[in-house]
Amino acid sequence: MNLQDGLRAGLVALLMTSLVPAFDRVFTSGAWRLPAATAVVAALGIAILVRAVGGGAIAAAIASTVGFLVLVPMLIGLTDRPTFPGMELLSGLGGRLSEGLAELQVTPAPAPLLGGIALLVVGGFWLITHVAHELLVRWRSTGPALIVVAGLWAAPLVVPMSVTSVRWHSVPFLAASALVLLLTVDVQLPRPRLMTSGAVMGTLAIVIAATAPGLLPGYQSDGWYGLGGRGGAQPRGYQPIVDVSQRLQLPEERDVLRVHASQRTYLRLAGLDSFDGFTWRLGPPGEGSYRPDPSTLYRATDLLPPEQVANATDPLFVDIEVLDLANIYVPVPYQPVQVLGPHRDEMVWSTDGGFLATWEIDDGRLDADGPQVGVTRGVSYRVQAERPAPTRQQLLDVAVDEQTLARWTELPREYPQLVALAEDIYADAGADNMVDRALALQDWFTGGAFTYDLDVPALRGDDALERFVIEDRVGYCEYFAASMAVMLRATGIPARVATGFLPGEMTAEADPANGQELAEYTVTTGDAHAWVEVLFPGFGWITFEPTPRSDGAQIQPRADDLTPLETERERQQRQAEAQPDEGATDPSTPEQDAPELDDPALQDPALPHEQQQEGGAPGESDRSPPWLAMVLAVAIALAGIVAWLRARQRDDHAGFAPAAQRILACQDRLLTTAIHCGLERRPSETILELAERWHRAGRVDASALRFARLAQAAAFGGIVEDGLADEAEELCEGAIRDLRSSVRARDRRLGQLRAPWEEAKARGRELLGV
Repeated sequence: MNLQDGLRAGLVALLMTSLVPAFDRVFTSGAWRLPAATAVVAALGIAILVRAVGGGAIAAAIASTVGFLVLVPMLIGLTDRPTFPGMELLSGLGGRLSEGLAELQVTPAPAPLLGGIALLVVGGFWLITHVAHELLVRWRSTGPALIVVAGLWAAPLVVPMSVTSVRWHSVPFLAASALVLLLTVDVQLPRPRLMTSGAVMGTLAIVIAATAPGLLPGYQSDGWYGLGGRGGAQPRGYQPIVDVSQRLQLPEERDVLRVHASQRTYLRLAGLDSFDGFTWRLGPPGEGSYRPDPSTLYRATDLLPPEQVANATDPLFVDIEVLDLANIYVPVPYQPVQVLGPHRDEMVWSTDGGFLATWEIDDGRLDADGPQVGVTRGVSYRVQAERPAPTRQQLLDVAVDEQTLARWTELPREYPQLVALAEDIYADAGADNMVDRALALQDWFTGGAFTYDLDVPALRGDDALERFVIEDRVGYCEYFAASMAVMLRATGIPARVATGFLPGEMTAEADPANGQELAEYTVTTGDAHAWVEVLFPGFGWITFEPTPRSDGAQIQPRADDLTPLETERERQQRQAEAQPDEGATDPSTPEQDAPELDDPALQDPALPHEQQQEGGAPGESDRSPPWLAMVLAVAIALAGIVAWLRARQRDDHAGFAPAAQRILACQDRLLTTAIHCGLERRPSETILELAERWHRAGRVDASALRFARLAQAAAFGGIVEDGLADEAEELCEGAIRDLRSSVRARDRRLGQLRAPWEEAKARGRELLGV
């Protein structure tokens, strides 16, 4: 390699390194960096080595492809060492690719490094590194090389995010590009070669699009990036429903609030008053921004008027300390009467949506700068509230006037299937009034027919709600709340969705004898929640809870107590203690357990630490030319370092994994094996139902049923001893062996392709009207 080639190869490495800030923007952690950096080093090393031994472009492409197939499966967790690919491994890569494309559509940013996305990132860095090297080093084509790298650089920057600017994430790449142009393009002023080069012009167009989009044709006001101010555009609002899915899907739970309260209570962000066919939101449906009417806003320094008159209430006192939260909406119990603390000067109360927010008002008008993120770490405040607490008897004869009914039952279209289903539920329950109908729908959603799972796609499509309620029946709180609220509105009951936080876990009980009047609760990101509110004029908005959470952290109203103070978990424990002889066979236990047997991670067997290590390496008898052996030696050496680091990290943590996590990891391996064998789980099928189906087909013995029950207990969140985890691991390995031996090798290789093929055939028939 001559000095010029070495300089250009170094510039390729610099360009790829400059992409790190842009990708950091869309990930929740830096876990993506090591596999991506390894891919860059390996791809660049292979390209340099092939050129050094005199290989051409075709040889470099072949060597890079082989290196990719050998090394990348280890980087994304499919194998634990570099492995020559066989049909099974190639099938696994194909499955990861499909997962990645799906994850891009449904995973909000910033996101954890999911398995499919990891393949796309590592593959993208490998491919772009190789192509950039060939263009910049082999063919001395600076413009095309910059265009290729700029495409990868722009990918994370176009991802819409509500609070993160891309300005400083752009600077490293722009600076590196400028240096590459300076060192590799020979610009002679009398002959403007730089400006007449189509490739360089393309590069400049991308740079201009990133830094000054208003200069380009077709620019619109909602461009993804701009260096200027707000211009004449209205400040865009923020919809609190976005918080729920983003917080629930964080890779690790974080403590967000420390709460001292006189009684357990939901902490509300806002009531969402309109449904656009996909999402519940503040403000009119179909509008991306929301600005409340100033006449509905009241400074938090004064007593707060009620959103709705409530004639039966319980007083509530809550002290809230923000541990890790950045928001414009302030978590408060409903309905707040007074806010105390130095930060209340920055807050306003809205009687439209019933929310407290850090929205500045000046002389009765909204500040031109719009809402400000005022709830941040270290903020503390006290809230006095009057919680609506009517009895069922008080609500039986409540009537709703036509104007109120018209506003709170508005929907974008008719839902005849959901209406028919709701009417059947009401008839079965004998419900002929609003409160009994709301209770009937709530009990139907939580009665065992639905599964709580975070690993589901977003509600999209005209028939998304119908599919969820009638067919899929798998989702999380946003799905249940949205569906129940629509069914209530469609049957003439005023309803809406509210968002906020569950009460959290009690960390210290009240102790009046020692001066501790309030109990302490810790609220985490896992407590982000959405629920349903029904309007009963004269008594206000009453909470109903349709989500069948597995941890029992929700508070569920009942006919004999519409406003209970205990969670479902506490209620079940109290009932078990009251009947100790029957506690082991409490019929309510399976009803709470059944919807939750499938842990959220199970539908994504792509997480690197949860992989089934399938088989060994295929035969290594392939004959390769000497230069290919040298390339593989370099790649394997790099891979060995990474594998050693990964193994050391696993060893550091393996001894501390809770028993339940070990069982669920076994379940992941079993389900991954099933996918590879073409025996994957059916929609909404629990792990126990799946094991029973395999057992009936003669694919596994009865020990698999024992494992399924252990996995069910682990997913429910019960106490699982280490001895049971050891037993589960042994049973799981046996079930995996049985599954693999029950399927022919040829079918195992084609198993993962069967489901996509059948789906494609079904879609083709649908398009052809067959």
